[in-house]
Amino acid sequence: MALGPQEFLLVEPIAKTPYPPLGLMKISTWLKKQYKGCRVLDTVGTQIPPSVSKPARVYITSLFTWDLEKVVRAANFYADRFSRAQIRIGGIAASLLPQYVKTATGIAPHVGLVQGAETCPPDYSVTFGRKLKASITFASRGCPRRCRFCCVATHEPDFHVREDWARDVSPDLPGIIFWDNNWLASPNFVKDCEQIRRLGKTVDFNQGLDARLYDEAVAKELSTIRLSPIRFAFDTVGMERSLLEAVKRARRHSREEIRVYVLYNFNDTPEDLYHRLNVLNSNRVLAFPMEYRKPIASRVKFPGPHWNSALLRAFKLSLLYYYRRGMITESRASFHSIYGKTANQFVEKLYGIYEYDKTLKR
Repeated sequence: MALGPQEFLLVEPIAKTPYPPLGLMKISTWLKKQYKGCRVLDTVGTQIPPSVSKPARVYITSLFTWDLEKVVRAANFYADRFSRAQIRIGGIAASLLPQYVKTATGIAPHVGLVQGAETCPPDYSVTFGRKLKASITFASRGCPRRCRFCCVATHEPDFHVREDWARDVSPDLPGIIFWDNNWLASPNFVKDCEQIRRLGKTVDFNQGLDARLYDEAVAKELSTIRLSPIRFAFDTVGMERSLLEAVKRARRHSREEIRVYVLYNFNDTPEDLYHRLNVLNSNRVLAFPMEYRKPIASRVKFPGPHWNSALLRAFKLSLLYYYRRGMITESRASFHSIYGKTANQFVEKLYGIYEYDKTLKR
């Protein structure tokens, strides 16, 4: 009896973002190059595709450490369901907490990037149920900065450029999303812009641009590509001057919307967060607050040294109740109404939101 084509199953344990797991999409291409005629199937969670029979390997990715319980559940489920298959676990969360994964599953996860797959373009036929409007790629890996709150150095320890990133771009998709950690630090910046112009697609540097490196020459160069939106980060008060200068330059050279990631709950205070949000709001810039969470395998949140659970919950509720997609809009009146005109009022209003929420029936 003739054997059918070799099978591989790619698993995303939980779909938490609008984007499919790029690593698994690259692994799909890698497998199809290694095993001609093989079948690669994708799924989310423990939903087994009906066409799967006996996969030779099951690749399971991971993203957020607080979702590792679902990664473990998926690994144990597929190990039980396909006892002869090799179960391989990787991704960001598994790279950050490999011992936890090994203890919980008996499987030593792959740490870092899969080098063979890294050089392959994504397989855009494998989207884990998403409808993509843009290709996904990295023009560089790693980051030369070593910020204490950031885990990039664990997953991508070396900063290097990717000369062949354009291979990741599908001619059938109108845009390109770059996931670089710090693209402006790349010595290939001008070369990359030339390639982007040739491709003629709208681009989004989704992780943000380093405001400290966004000088006049960079702003002029970026004005020659279809960059939308323009994203920066405002991680600490010490970045205020460079951030505001970057915003002014961006407005001189572009009419695109500016969005700024704002880290909180690390070493900042609530008053510090208010100051940064107020600076952005008073300059008519969209703020996208990003809560720092410790890289641990638990859904329990741990307040930073100057925060508490009530303030964290209230601030999250304020974003859910009053703002679309978690972004604080440019409206000055709304900002003052929700958060107050001073840092003290900000804290008072957050406690008010927290107390009100407790009175609601669930």
